[in-house]
Amino acid sequence: MRIKYILFFIAAIGITSCVSQRKFTDLKKDYDDLHKQNANCNKRSNELQDSLDEAHRTMRLQAAAIGELNQDSSMMGTSNRKLNSLYKQVNDAYEKLLGKVKELESQNNLRSQELSSELVDAQKQLKEREADLEQRTQNLRQKDADMQDLKTKLNAMQADLVARQKKVHELEQVLNQKDSVVKALKATISDALVGFKDQGLTVTVKNGKVYVSMEDKLLFQSGKYTINTNGKDALLKLAQVLNQKSDVNVMVEGHTDNVPYKSNGGVIKDNLDLSVLRATEVARILTVDGKIDGSRIVSAGRGDTQPLMDNSTSEGRAKNRRTEIILTPKLSELFKILGE
Repeated sequence: MRIKYILFFIAAIGITSCVSQRKFTDLKKDYDDLHKQNANCNKRSNELQDSLDEAHRTMRLQAAAIGELNQDSSMMGTSNRKLNSLYKQVNDAYEKLLGKVKELESQNNLRSQELSSELVDAQKQLKEREADLEQRTQNLRQKDADMQDLKTKLNAMQADLVARQKKVHELEQVLNQKDSVVKALKATISDALVGFKDQGLTVTVKNGKVYVSMEDKLLFQSGKYTINTNGKDALLKLAQVLNQKSDVNVMVEGHTDNVPYKSNGGVIKDNLDLSVLRATEVARILTVDGKIDGSRIVSAGRGDTQPLMDNSTSEGRAKNRRTEIILTPKLSELFKILGE
């Protein structure tokens, strides 16, 4: 029975996946050898049984057969010892095989633990990578949202830029138109006052405005603010042009040199008073005699605060004693664009 158990265990070991093919082949060979030996033992046992039966029959028949029976018993003892020796060999093989099985189980357990640890680490790394991937996905979505916002802003900026470019173009057109108007106005006034150029009258363009500058010798006597006949003629010719240019504003500025005015206790106290009165008188001629709408004209006195030349020479002081009529085209369209 024990031999059958051993053989059954060997067969069970052979079919498990834990034993390698080579070891299984070796065990299978051992099993076949044991199986053959067991078959021989069974055969021999049958033979002995037959002999024993024959000995019983012989004992009943012949008492003398006792000696032969003893001989057969001695042979059976020898066989029994051989069988015990064979059993010991099989048992040793079983113990050896059992040790190998335990060793394999220990190795498998150790490997299983290692694989479990590796699996845990792999799962941990997988979770970390999944978390990193999720974070990267969120960052990418945020970047996409930011990019959409940026595109929206860029589109708005582009539309605003187009609108601004349109306004700039309109502004440039108005400015070009204004420059053309200023140049045409200067040419018209220069032609109208050409007869007074040698009498201290100049027409220039500065900062987008037309400056009609008249020296004192054309308009006033020294220290006076009453306009003489020649100066009045020049102002009336200028008024004729301005009455045809209703879109032009007029600024009259009086200027003096830095020589202090010698007051005699009258209306004029100093150079500032003199410049104001002269500017006012020019404005009066343009509006009263020249019929220019008074809402278009502003007069101011600058005194000696804005000299054209150095007051240290007589020529410089003569140039500084002047009345400037500053003509500015109305810029309502320009202001409208700037306001928008």
